[in-house]
Amino acid sequence: MAAPLSEEFAPLDRAWLNTAHQGPMPLVAAAAAREAIEAKLDPRRMSDEAFFQVPAALRSSLGELVGAGGDEIVLGNSTTYGLNLLAHGLPLRDGDEVLLVEGDFPATIYPWLPLQRRGVRLRTVPAPSGALEPEDLDEALTDRTRVVCTSWVFSLSGHAAEVTALVDVCRQREDVTFVLNGSQAVGARPADVYDLGVDALVSCGYKWLCGPYATGFAWLHPALMRRLDQEQGYWLAQVDEIANPPGRYGLRQDLGAAAYDVFCTANLSVFPAWHRAVSVLLDHGIDQIERQDQALIDQLIAGLPDGWTLRSPETGSRRSTLVFLEPEPPDTVARALRRLDVAGVDAAERAGRLRLSPHVHNTPADIERALAALAA
Repeated sequence: MAAPLSEEFAPLDRAWLNTAHQGPMPLVAAAAAREAIEAKLDPRRMSDEAFFQVPAALRSSLGELVGAGGDEIVLGNSTTYGLNLLAHGLPLRDGDEVLLVEGDFPATIYPWLPLQRRGVRLRTVPAPSGALEPEDLDEALTDRTRVVCTSWVFSLSGHAAEVTALVDVCRQREDVTFVLNGSQAVGARPADVYDLGVDALVSCGYKWLCGPYATGFAWLHPALMRRLDQEQGYWLAQVDEIANPPGRYGLRQDLGAAAYDVFCTANLSVFPAWHRAVSVLLDHGIDQIERQDQALIDQLIAGLPDGWTLRSPETGSRRSTLVFLEPEPPDTVARALRRLDVAGVDAAERAGRLRLSPHVHNTPADIERALAALAA
């Protein structure tokens, strides 16, 4: 029997229930980061081959994670990198329209704002349920809509969108590109991009993927890549070796998504650690990770003490791994956070509510510790 996923992580004296902010790195990922630092202390250990092998290995693992080929993966440093690539690379013109979701996390919104200077219209669709609903999207679409961009799991509500239903609405119109921010979902639930039907998926790597900070990627459908009106000339993507210059200088046309990578993709101090973290998740299986995470959520919701109201979905496909709680007077979120802190539990306040977000490093004992502090 495989070891529990929690054994892949360093034992902590506290219960970290804030993966929606930062996920802890597995031990093997931390070892890879230390190896990278040691190599930088002695640069003889940094081979030319690593400059190609590191991004290639990471790209392959991320492709496996989302059910795609590695040549469809853009290596970035954030969720924002992928969204900026799309905002500035899609052929959007004066009068075109981008639909966003009211109350979505700022990272999903801000990359599109500069388009207003080009005459692109931005509209927000209300999401009173906590996530974009298919009927609301259908009503909001117009003949000028060219892009719909939404989070999969909403950071400020914990609601998960019904992605395939939203995509179906968009497919009834022509020329609508569906962009999904998966930062609060990828790593905690299966994310096969072809099953989802989306045109692009963007995500950070430091939350549910348990990588270092300043990591992110984008998956682009091959048909979408052909439509991007953006070229960049990062030299390392263009050459086959470092030691010898090419016979002629020209932009290659066979790079696939690598043509849009963030510069310095041989990020030898960060990307090897992230690759190890993703490999741990893949080795255990995302289906198994989802089951373990949801079992922790079941335990949390079932044991919720009197005086607390669940404000995120209790059951079903709309439930995520972000649990939002609201105290009844006279308690407050601030007081609850202080009790949790004293008890050795780390959580967060978001949108005036208590947010707990366990992941594979947690155990049932962590949830019991949190519940006891909430009941105090």
